[in-house]
Amino acid sequence: MKIEQIKELLEKSGAFAWRITQTKTKRWEFYFIRHDLDQNRSADIENYQITVFVKSDDGKGVGSASAEMGPDETPEYVELTIKDLLFQASLIKDAYYELKAPAALPESEETDVDLNRISADFMDTVKKLPETDEVFMNSYEIFVSDVKRRIVTSTGIDVTEKYPVSLLETVVNARNSEHEIEFYKLYDSGTCMKKDLTADLGKTFEYGPARLSAGKTPSLGKADVLFSGEDAVRIYEYFKDGLDCAFIHMKYSSFKKGEPIAEDITGDKVTLKTLKFLDGSSMNMLTDPEGTPIEDRTLMEEDIPKSFHGGTKFSFYLGEKNTFIPGNYEVSGGTKTADELKKGPVLECVFFSDFQVDTMSGDLFGEIRLAFMHEADGSVRPVTGGSISGNMKEFVKSMKMSTDRSRYDNALIPSYTRLSDVTVTGAE
Repeated sequence: MKIEQIKELLEKSGAFAWRITQTKTKRWEFYFIRHDLDQNRSADIENYQITVFVKSDDGKGVGSASAEMGPDETPEYVELTIKDLLFQASLIKDAYYELKAPAALPESEETDVDLNRISADFMDTVKKLPETDEVFMNSYEIFVSDVKRRIVTSTGIDVTEKYPVSLLETVVNARNSEHEIEFYKLYDSGTCMKKDLTADLGKTFEYGPARLSAGKTPSLGKADVLFSGEDAVRIYEYFKDGLDCAFIHMKYSSFKKGEPIAEDITGDKVTLKTLKFLDGSSMNMLTDPEGTPIEDRTLMEEDIPKSFHGGTKFSFYLGEKNTFIPGNYEVSGGTKTADELKKGPVLECVFFSDFQVDTMSGDLFGEIRLAFMHEADGSVRPVTGGSISGNMKEFVKSMKMSTDRSRYDNALIPSYTRLSDVTVTGAE
């Protein structure tokens, strides 16, 4: 089944509007035990997602429904699927909205993704890590993909682009005469950023012995907590989601253009920008999932919202023009050095068993796997167990950020983030 055939069936279906997303993925997979290749394989995958939109009889509502299918389906099957989607969409009564029209895109040359080079970069980086008998790579898996995506809509959008998507899955073991533990981590990216990956895995190798010798986390009540890893991305998603038209329309977010996001702010202020391109990201695309061009744009400046982002439906409801669903984003650095932020007393959490930030409510929660207790006298000791909790709506008033930044796939954020008055429940 070709995309042109699907398009023809949709045009005849009587749908108010429709969208087709065709995705072709070439993927290489490698599975290592220690550094011995256990197995490898390749895959070629093609997938279609069809979305239909139905307008209500009174013209005041629109419903939508989606389905996915492979390339080998018959025209009869696709036609039956479209009819079923039309019925499902007719049961949904969202307020009226319209799909976006085509917009000008910058010229770009389609280049092949070098699966061989990206795979080799990952293997080379992992094999050069400073392993010992006490700390070593137990196993790792590499998935490298060349993705080609085409989006076609009833409003005339027809865009095609290619981009790399990679995943590294690692298990690092640490042991002594009494115990053995493991740290499991996933690294999402586009290409292999050797320097970033080496630095992050190097820290994990250092954390192993610390975890083996860690004492129990004390009950600190309200305390300062320092975040110095990928989990901090969840903190900054609170700001990004708060600027989403969907969150604003549904009253999950109280952010308003031109007004500070909180009162009595004494800490560092957040400036958040969307980026078309971020080196090493898996989200380096010209358009969002709806075919709308992505731009470099300042969404929030010094804790004051300047612009909103989002998909077609909720942008239409808010009357927002030229919106898009962002892929990459960056947060400006703060005013403190890493050493200043580590000045005790502060609990630096480097590894969680579980960490979550509910971007709707602002609630934050984490179960501590490994942290470092920095005391006022400069001493530092590893601790484990216990949990942290609190709410971002309060933390934003006094949060502090480092001047230096780190990239985690599609997010470039301050390397260190310090929150005050976090509830720390100990394991003692």
